[in-house]
Amino acid sequence: MARATYRTRLETLIANSAISQRDRTFAQSLLSYYERKGRLSAGRVKWVATLEDRYSPENIAAAIQKNGSMLDRLNTLRARTEPTSYANGYTESLINQVKADRRLSERQMEILRKIEAEHDDGAMAERAKWVESYKNDPTLRNDAIVAAHYYQTTGYFRSTADSILDDEAFVPTYSQYNKMVKNKYAQKVLTSHYADPKYQPGQLVTFRANAPSNSRNLDGAYLKRDVAMMIVAIDAAPITSAARGSKVYKLLPIGKAQTLLVEERYIMKARKLGSAKK
Repeated sequence: MARATYRTRLETLIANSAISQRDRTFAQSLLSYYERKGRLSAGRVKWVATLEDRYSPENIAAAIQKNGSMLDRLNTLRARTEPTSYANGYTESLINQVKADRRLSERQMEILRKIEAEHDDGAMAERAKWVESYKNDPTLRNDAIVAAHYYQTTGYFRSTADSILDDEAFVPTYSQYNKMVKNKYAQKVLTSHYADPKYQPGQLVTFRANAPSNSRNLDGAYLKRDVAMMIVAIDAAPITSAARGSKVYKLLPIGKAQTLLVEERYIMKARKLGSAKK
């Protein structure tokens, strides 16, 4: 049997499902130190032994028996929380702390009571009602999809946005939905999305003076502002800007074979086809 090294001992600690996140992070720092130096200082060696004792099967079993009532309370609460929510992760951290026979602070108990209130029978009934509403009202999901496409380009609400777009069965919590869809930026995006288009397929348009150069880039070349373009499609791509007039059109410049995507605010009705330059 291979001799246990500090590396294997620390890896075993880190992999222990009962270890708290704080202690796991500490164990990872000890392992990083060991891998850099090839040894541990006397103080660090003592901490390895302390953590091994804290999370030994015997001590965990004793802590579970001693704190059975609190663990039942925490496990019941965790079962009511959304799997990827803050409440779920926080409750799991408390479970691991109690399993290690570490006392919860008054602040932790305060947060625990707040999470319990948010997941009592009344709150759970409201959540179930929301889930049914979201599943049965296509407008709610459609708005969430529009907002999700926008937020995939911003970095905000990224996890929720990815879940909405990647998993048709995913239902955001009422709080997640309100934060992502009801804020002023998402509302501007939705206003543009649902607005009647100013231009129709087949109509000729040109660039406005405010059209940025990247909007005029076609296959590596920049189109002149006054080039005439035919509208091929409306709502040709998800809206990625919260500005007014951000509905996206697919345009075909006259005399070109490639199309490009341009926001409504950057185009205007062509005055004369004869004056357009290719």
